[in-house]
Amino acid sequence: MTDRQLSPQETVIASISNAVTFMMGAGSKIAMREAGKQASNAVWPDLPENAPFEEAARIMHEGVAALEGFGDFKLTRENDDGSYEIEFQNCGFAQFTAQSGQPCGEQAICYFGFGLVEETLRRLTGKRVQVKLIEREDACGVCHEKAIPR
Repeated sequence: MTDRQLSPQETVIASISNAVTFMMGAGSKIAMREAGKQASNAVWPDLPENAPFEEAARIMHEGVAALEGFGDFKLTRENDDGSYEIEFQNCGFAQFTAQSGQPCGEQAICYFGFGLVEETLRRLTGKRVQVKLIEREDACGVCHEKAIPR
């Protein structure tokens, strides 16, 4: 995987994430997850309710694409247990894992993304979920995540 050049805005966001991770440690997870939830409401104030899986997947794909830095978001599957499988490809913030001192899935910006997805899914589908990283494939730049009902 080749790192792409981040925009100045993405670099600022990544720098803030690194500082929050460094200064707050585990506390950054709670704060940034909540920030992501608040961002969902601020960035997308008018989402449809009770959206079927395909519509929710399309809306989230397009919405996350408009946010610089997070790469290509895909809601890939709805499982029988009510969980969702998620794929983030080429997230620009993954380039900052060494500087943050935390691997992907443990950085403050990752928890921001988890909260953003959790709240957006809740608003679109009515289902409360908790997102977590399952696996990071560095070679191809893909984070596999799961949104688990709670």
